[in-house]
Amino acid sequence: MEANSESPPVRLLDEINAETRIAILAPHPDDESLGTGGLIQIATSRGAQVHVVFVTDGDNNPWPQRFVERRWFIDAPERARWGARRRLEGQKALALLSQGQATSESLGLPDAGILALWEAQMPGPKPAIEKVFREWQPQIVVVPSEIDRHPDHQATHEYGLDAIRQIGLHCLVYSYCIHRPWSQKMLRRHVASDALTLSSHEQSQKLAAIQCHETQMALSAGRFSKFASPLERYTLVQIS
Repeated sequence: MEANSESPPVRLLDEINAETRIAILAPHPDDESLGTGGLIQIATSRGAQVHVVFVTDGDNNPWPQRFVERRWFIDAPERARWGARRRLEGQKALALLSQGQATSESLGLPDAGILALWEAQMPGPKPAIEKVFREWQPQIVVVPSEIDRHPDHQATHEYGLDAIRQIGLHCLVYSYCIHRPWSQKMLRRHVASDALTLSSHEQSQKLAAIQCHETQMALSAGRFSKFASPLERYTLVQIS
């Protein structure tokens, strides 16, 4: 649940130092760059440790794949190959953002299927997320927003919070929103409680990381490039 206006005025930037461990949940390769590309740069430049959990490989991504590969029919081997390509793009982008300092793991769960797992009360990514939280004890956990329109993002939010509750992790939780609700898009508004201000260099590096995702830039270059803006928005999440 997003924290309300009565929550303590905690600022994300003030919480990042050389002793900080940050865990980021990314439903797909590209979310790490679009949603948290500035955070990863700032955190690693300050000596903080960053670990990204890629929940899916983004393999169920037919329209960009059809466009890039000039094919119409896509079966399981083609999807697997596309997912492997997207996984490598995510690793390349993360290495660029962190100067090789951040670590990651890929769970390979079904793209566009995480909400179905959550609704069926299946374990999904939760055991792997709990393992990271239990062993690594991050002070900051970053999850997709619960109001994100993409169902994988909604479900990753729920799995992340559920894992925090399950192991009793004491941490700050922030969310990022990639696919804003239509009401926010129509009004050209961003509803967030906090933001990181990125320097021109950090914006440039974030754009370069986004461009590492060549499979996605093929059809979405204009939209994706806009994420390399001066502000990277976050919302403090209240764990209930």
